[in-house]
Amino acid sequence: MEIRNEVDIVTAGPPKPATGGIRPRVVVCMTNHERPDCARINQEIIKLNYPHSWPIVHACSGPSYAPHMEDVLVRCQPRDVIEGALNLLQQSCRAAVEIYNPQYLVHVEADTWVFDQGVIERYIELLDRHPDAYLAASTWSTDQRVQWRRLRHPFAKVKLGVARVLNAMGNDFGVKRKQTLSTQFFIARNDPRFLKMIDGIQPTLDNTLEYDFYRAFVTEFGERAVIHIKEREPVHPDNRHWCPALTLHAQHWPEQLQRPALPAEGSSHEGVSGQYDIPGKKEVLAAHGFKHLGPAMRQLLDASDTCYYNPKAKRY
Repeated sequence: MEIRNEVDIVTAGPPKPATGGIRPRVVVCMTNHERPDCARINQEIIKLNYPHSWPIVHACSGPSYAPHMEDVLVRCQPRDVIEGALNLLQQSCRAAVEIYNPQYLVHVEADTWVFDQGVIERYIELLDRHPDAYLAASTWSTDQRVQWRRLRHPFAKVKLGVARVLNAMGNDFGVKRKQTLSTQFFIARNDPRFLKMIDGIQPTLDNTLEYDFYRAFVTEFGERAVIHIKEREPVHPDNRHWCPALTLHAQHWPEQLQRPALPAEGSSHEGVSGQYDIPGKKEVLAAHGFKHLGPAMRQLLDASDTCYYNPKAKRY
């Protein structure tokens, strides 16, 4: 075990050194805060069910987490939400580069499952064909039109009408927070400038990490260096927790949320982006029907009581 800047690095076995052997094409950088059960199943999806083997570097801030199927476990000190998320991202990417020096880094948060490896490989191939691009990611944008449709105010109807005309002309009127990049799931070309850029991000209290990531990346590489993952844009609200086009599932609750009773007049229940019909992790796992089930998968699928699952994570 190596101790570095309050970080413990634990390897499951002798990792492939950056200077010897065959350079891995891809390393998965997984980050985890209070999502241990999602992390274990995510590792089983990648290790047991992806056709091509990819090493996993897992940065985790949970002191009680026991190593599972990751190749490298980076133990980090818990921090505040934004600073902690950035630290996990920095530590996972740094360890992946130092230990493996791959061609590409695939970052996923622990509760963000991508069932089909081919989806990721397709964007890696796009990066291969565009050497001036260094990142494939979606924005962290919001479709305001969803909310406008729910409102009964005349002004909302006017904005919807304007959006309908402008959208037909190729303008994305009605979408805000476009100057962002999702840190939840992205694919990055392993370049010294990218790691330096990640390490140099300073979180700002007035902005989200997705905004800070965007500003740092565009400053270093320029806007044209991003290949946008269009299937997931805008992310909010319809693609936030699951995106079938990417086989991506980012919900962290174990079972489908129950729609509440009708609210009293004048009140509202938005729930998870107003979508109570989003299935939980148990339902999507069962529906997909993976050929190879790991112990964490079996535990969730067989559980009659899912209170054990991500016990510190919100259920809504």
